[in-house]
Amino acid sequence: MSTIRVVWGSASAPTAMASYDAALAEAGVENYNLVSVSSVIPAETHVEAVGTAPDLGPAGERLTVVEAR
Repeated sequence: MSTIRVVWGSASAPTAMASYDAALAEAGVENYNLVSVSSVIPAETHVEAVGTAPDLGPAGERLTVVEAR
């Protein structure tokens, strides 16, 4: 069974890009290559609200995400 971890962050900054980057940092996903997908959750998937991402491996790795703004 796979697990989907729900993380979140919010921030304000002088520009939209800076606030987006700061929100990613608060969620713990700032150092990854984010690949957006649809929000369809496969059957038999465990969904866990964690707030901040756990260790996801080396920086620069691909991370599949569903984003909300």
